[in-house]
Amino acid sequence: MIPDMHVHTRWSSDSLTPVEAQIEKAISLGMEGLCITDHQDFDAPPFPPDYFKFLLNDVGDDDTTAAYVADLTALKEKYRDKIELLIGIELGIQPHITEKLNEYAAKYPFDFIIGSTHTFHKMDAEDKRHYEDVDIETAVRQYFEEELKNVKGFCHFDVAGHMDFVLRYGPGARESFSYSKYGDIIDEILKELITTGRGIECNTSKYKAKNMINPNKEIIKRYAELGGEIITFGSDAHVAERLGEGFEEVSQMIKSYGISYYAVFRQHEPSFYKIN
Repeated sequence: MIPDMHVHTRWSSDSLTPVEAQIEKAISLGMEGLCITDHQDFDAPPFPPDYFKFLLNDVGDDDTTAAYVADLTALKEKYRDKIELLIGIELGIQPHITEKLNEYAAKYPFDFIIGSTHTFHKMDAEDKRHYEDVDIETAVRQYFEEELKNVKGFCHFDVAGHMDFVLRYGPGARESFSYSKYGDIIDEILKELITTGRGIECNTSKYKAKNMINPNKEIIKRYAELGGEIITFGSDAHVAERLGEGFEEVSQMIKSYGISYYAVFRQHEPSFYKIN
């Protein structure tokens, strides 16, 4: 089974799942590899209020990250004969914290970094205030404009996470989306990723519930048309039951879009494997 490259555990403040529960589930599914990518979103507004901070253990400091890496390193050794455990992180990108992110990314021995735009205008994409005073097309464009700033300003990530994240939460955003409305700016994002050797993830967390992947098929098709080759699969699972969710069906969809290989990152270097 395709390795899951986007997985959360109780190291993330929005998950209660032990790391070993995710590992054991991956083994039972026949995965050869698994990457733990817990949250680290510096200076991100909690949403809903007082719910979670999207930081490692709600602290996110150097000691916490060192403990996180040490925990995964020990488990990597423990399970080495059963599965390849990779050490990752999901970094929330914002334009005003790129210097901090660059320092953080260089400091720890991650195999894989997902760069995700969870916020724009310093508010979570789920925050209804984004959509109160402007039409949905304007709000969605504002999100992509910020994402473009993020991918240009912070280069030390391997793939862009769920790069049309706003379509999950903007009222009517998914239903009204067409590439032609935002193609100019999405093309810029994709070209920036391609020319700098970075890729995109296919995030399946909403596939079963909403028949939705992020980014959507139009963006993935365009990525392939522009020459993009690096794509990882991530369930974004916060509970073990959802690990690898939708991979079999979605991988065949991706194959039909012109992408025949998926990537697995080790020490930030992609290796490519054929989609069966």
